[in-house]
Amino acid sequence: MEIREVKTKQEKKDFIRFVYDLYLGDPEYSDVNLTLVKIFLYRKDSFSKRHEILPVQVLEEGEIKAECIFVIDETQEIKLSFLEFAPHAKLWLIALREYARELMRSRGKRKVVVGVNGQISYGLGILVKETNREFEFNSNYNRDYYAEELDEVFPIKKRAFSYRYQAEHSLAMLDQAELSKVREQYDFRYLDVRHFRRDMEIMGELCHESLKATPYYSEKKPYEMYELMREIQFLMKKEDVIFAMKDGKEIGFIFTHPDYAEQFDRPRLNYVTFYLRFLRHRPKGLIYNVIGVLPEHQSSGVAVALIEKSIQMRKAKYPSGVSSFILEDNLPSTKLCGKLSTGIHKEFRLYELWSEQDVSEN
Repeated sequence: MEIREVKTKQEKKDFIRFVYDLYLGDPEYSDVNLTLVKIFLYRKDSFSKRHEILPVQVLEEGEIKAECIFVIDETQEIKLSFLEFAPHAKLWLIALREYARELMRSRGKRKVVVGVNGQISYGLGILVKETNREFEFNSNYNRDYYAEELDEVFPIKKRAFSYRYQAEHSLAMLDQAELSKVREQYDFRYLDVRHFRRDMEIMGELCHESLKATPYYSEKKPYEMYELMREIQFLMKKEDVIFAMKDGKEIGFIFTHPDYAEQFDRPRLNYVTFYLRFLRHRPKGLIYNVIGVLPEHQSSGVAVALIEKSIQMRKAKYPSGVSSFILEDNLPSTKLCGKLSTGIHKEFRLYELWSEQDVSEN
């Protein structure tokens, strides 16, 4: 058994081929996330270019058995990202775990996190076997044995959930008197598609300022938000992003979008076919991707007002939807989701490997 750092063009092609072979015959698989893998593997965007990116593979008798991309940024944690492995992987996962320990020591980091794809904007969590496994556009997908095998090797587990929504149910749960007070204090505007880059950079700045205390967060520059979002600029409508305004300044936002995964071919991604399908047949599902509000406004009720405004705007075409991931220990968001949702949609796990000097504290 050996661990190989992926450096050459052929090794990178082998990295991608391993994923295709692993999911061959899986009816739920779509290779949307491979577009993200390629961004990190070939360092195509500003985020990956300004950080250390280390793809590795575990080989046994020359055959690839497991692979991942380590993302080493300015935080005190290394992200073990885009992890893929063949069944019965205990020994290969142990090899990756020990490699991660050594990487942690050599880079002076406190922990390694398994399940964050480089940055939380790119996806979070290992999908568990017992949950809804339908592929969705912004939701991580993996083979059904992953969580069970990771449980045996990595010691500290965290959970995250996505939630189901029915528009009329959620609206009935909202306090209209409180919302009226919020509307008196804040204004709202939609995405200006004519000034897409400007609005994406505003959203990027709001993301950073409102989410920087979130676990597993790594700074994403405003321009890097634009880089990420311009891939779907052609598809976006004004109602996809709603900004909350105070004194003419954006202080919060909500980002929702159709489930574009409904248009993707499986297993191969074909953008031409995708765009043509989108023009002819709009997705039926809606995803509540992210809400961000500046810290000084987070107790004002403006986040709930953004949710209400988005539901009202979209309920005719999208009477139901699902949320993105919510970390279990994010108590305010978990409480709000419990109130507005009709139940848990998916469950994800994350794993934390702490340095020897810090593990006693956790």
